[in-house]
Amino acid sequence: MKVKVPLIIMIIVQMLLLTSCWSKKELDEISILSGVGIDSYDEENLLLTMQVILHREMKIESQTGKRGEESPTQNIEAIGGSLIDANRNFVLQTGRHGYWPHIAVIVIGEEQARKGISPILDILERDHEIRQRTYLLVTKDKAKDILMAETVDLEVIQAYNIKDMIENSYEHGESAKVDLHKYYLMSSEKNNSCYVTGINTIKDDNTEKVTSNLELKDTGIFKENKLIGWFDSEQTRGLLWIIDELNSCVSRINYPKDKKDFVFIETLRSKTKVKPVVKNDNLEKIVIDVSSQNILAQANEHIDLTKVESLDEIEKELEHLVKTQMESSLVKGKELNADVFGFGEIIHKYEPELWKEIKEYWEDIFLTTPIEINVDMNIKRTGLISKSKKDEGM
Repeated sequence: MKVKVPLIIMIIVQMLLLTSCWSKKELDEISILSGVGIDSYDEENLLLTMQVILHREMKIESQTGKRGEESPTQNIEAIGGSLIDANRNFVLQTGRHGYWPHIAVIVIGEEQARKGISPILDILERDHEIRQRTYLLVTKDKAKDILMAETVDLEVIQAYNIKDMIENSYEHGESAKVDLHKYYLMSSEKNNSCYVTGINTIKDDNTEKVTSNLELKDTGIFKENKLIGWFDSEQTRGLLWIIDELNSCVSRINYPKDKKDFVFIETLRSKTKVKPVVKNDNLEKIVIDVSSQNILAQANEHIDLTKVESLDEIEKELEHLVKTQMESSLVKGKELNADVFGFGEIIHKYEPELWKEIKEYWEDIFLTTPIEINVDMNIKRTGLISKSKKDEGM
């Protein structure tokens, strides 16, 4: 009998391990989504644009190495009073449940963003199917137009192409990168201001007509989960310097000043330190120290790099440019009264007792607190040549 008891236990355990998956989903029962666009439809309803991956087209490409005649995705629109309501209407229209775990991007139209996205975020945060690494974007256009646009034909699924655009643009210091997890962290109790990557369609310079191409441009500024304004490209670059999220970038500087010519500096590494200065139990100022290692990527015929003073002057011009970008970002942030720089979090970190006293009045204090910016740019390498060749013309 003693031998039988362990044997019975082993059999039961094996039977449990061999059970099938209770939550399995067959491909012919679901629609795998790659991206979602959220627009305001009217005063009470949302317009949900869901980009569905067509399995048959992807199967043709994987088997033959050639694309099918149809697009590998289809955008389906659904209307509802809430995100979950619109999603259920999508099921009624298609006969399939939308499968959210593979969504790469969620795009929100400006009209809806200005109304507020708190109910949308509540559902996104609660639903276990939605990955927190899904990128969040805001557009001045309609979100549905972003998903229906066509970008450079390298990625056949538009939402995944937008995901690649975000990651590459962020690595080159051209735009911010915000996923759901990061947005939730930014919108903490210590800070009610957030920033979100901006994406828009490109207008033709000659006709002013909207093309089918996209660009990551500007940064949406949110306060209490409502869009309140935008940072332009310069202000976005300044924001990235301040929050220490600038991995690499290229800066263009007019040098020498008396010539209409430029040098291009590539930043390889940068470091930003932000600290509050407290005196007599009062916040006196916030100090931002920025340093970076750079290389001279392109010079011009008017510069002789064998002269130390030339390199020193270029470094000073670069420091002036970076400081100007940061100041522009700070001015716009104060204009919107939005602490997207996380100064409140930093005060809470370094001066927790002071933060307890000022947190209720932080919005007013933020507007009046002096910001000191110190920039130290070092050019470590200038390449293999010391003087650029002169253009002799034809």
